[in-house]
Amino acid sequence: MAQRNERYRGLFLHTKDTARGDRILTFLCNEGLLSLFMFGGPKNSLRSAALPFVLADIEVYRDSRRDFIKLTGANVLEVFDGIRKSFFHMQSASAASEFLIRTSAFGGEYQQALLMITLLLRELAGLDESETRLVLSAFFWDALYPLGLIPDLLRCERCGRLFSEKNSLPGGLLVGESSFLCRSCAEEYGQIRFSTSVMLPFDDKILTCLHSIPRQSYGQAVLLLKSIPSSPDIIKIIESLAEAAAEGPLQSLRILDQTFYRTQI
Repeated sequence: MAQRNERYRGLFLHTKDTARGDRILTFLCNEGLLSLFMFGGPKNSLRSAALPFVLADIEVYRDSRRDFIKLTGANVLEVFDGIRKSFFHMQSASAASEFLIRTSAFGGEYQQALLMITLLLRELAGLDESETRLVLSAFFWDALYPLGLIPDLLRCERCGRLFSEKNSLPGGLLVGESSFLCRSCAEEYGQIRFSTSVMLPFDDKILTCLHSIPRQSYGQAVLLLKSIPSSPDIIKIIESLAEAAAEGPLQSLRILDQTFYRTQI
């Protein structure tokens, strides 16, 4: 049959309203990233449920001939009200959502992606707005693992020198790249090959923190990052790696970045 009804449990990640008042939805579930259509404009009874960051059981009508999926039902399970209390909470959630969409849910790791962003939203809801950037960084760092994009934290990816060797640190990460370089390689790249690019520095304390984040819950990772004076440098490194994984700037993150650092002045 060309048409059939299907049911899924997952999270609405993004919505876009058309000029006609219809809504296009991105929905993450264990089975994949679904692009759904919702018709009827403001009169559609599903409109209040089909919003970003709503966890729901949904029913859809699929027309496989026309590659068309229509949302026909939604039972809300969780709404994460706490993330709507500030711009920073919502924008951090939006940055995580944008990252998932841009990376196709960690390259098809749908179940893991759904679990991770659900845990993030629950943790985010209970945090102060000054902590939202920290938990987002922990999410990004954990997300690099299923993508296979975690840099080598033990040795220089150019010359192979161990970071534990004398005078190998501080090293550097070139913005837009994913390789950690020792001190001499970072200086060479910075002065000769990439003189106009930005090199983000790191030392042994930053490496130790990055090693520790995956072993922590999001709440514990926030406490860890808050305890380290170099946390702003860690955030810059992680966000640079996240944008490299997304193959370009994350617009939600750039908006958050501008507002976040403006409030810190």
